[in-house]
Amino acid sequence: MVVKISFGLSLLFLIACNSPIQNNNDNRSRTSQQPLLLQKAPHISRDSSDLEKLFVSKKLVNISALDSNIRVVLHYATSQNFLNKPIYKGLTACYLPCEVAIKLCNAEYLLNSKFPNYHIIVFDAVRPLHIQKQMWEELQMPVEEKINYLAHPNDLSLHNYGAAVDVGIIGDNDVLLDMGTPFDFFGELSEPKRENEFLNNGRLSKEALTNRLLLRSIMTQSGFTTITSEWWHFNATNKVTAAEKFELIN
Repeated sequence: MVVKISFGLSLLFLIACNSPIQNNNDNRSRTSQQPLLLQKAPHISRDSSDLEKLFVSKKLVNISALDSNIRVVLHYATSQNFLNKPIYKGLTACYLPCEVAIKLCNAEYLLNSKFPNYHIIVFDAVRPLHIQKQMWEELQMPVEEKINYLAHPNDLSLHNYGAAVDVGIIGDNDVLLDMGTPFDFFGELSEPKRENEFLNNGRLSKEALTNRLLLRSIMTQSGFTTITSEWWHFNATNKVTAAEKFELIN
């Protein structure tokens, strides 16, 4: 049963979370062969960026220390994002609260047990509030459109607590599975709520929909919930619980 597998892994990961964490720099994530993922942030050692120091000081966990098979390509650490410049300067690792990290490791285990050549890839995880404000201010888009893709600085995001992740799936030869759009695509085709419509009119392929459904199945079985506007975004809890259990990262 999946629940038993998840529970057993959770115990192991919980022990790891409460032990001294050592980064396994020899197992850093590999980039995809797709052009979207080719520009990876420079390889750095632990605590070498201000953001990494902040995350470590908040007792967040480097996901690679729990499972080095999870790929990490933080798009906001590169110029391959909607602002076309690095925002997470010097950061290459994915940091999360221990509980959220455990859920993501369970998702990787479940995915890999079904498809041995498949792995979770993380596009974004903790997003400090000051960076959320920067994104909002610098994105040149009418407010009524912008609110569909970015949380307003006055409306805290689950990313600000490390309680949300943006993820996809890496397949054979470390190639990103087709999801119909790239990560952070600003357009209706990225919306799960309209997938059947897009499948019927030919805008979304059956393969892309199958891949999206696989990702959602793996993530929801591991304790995450979905949203209707982005195929890549998954919440580990709600805002009320996040505020109670996790620290807001400013």
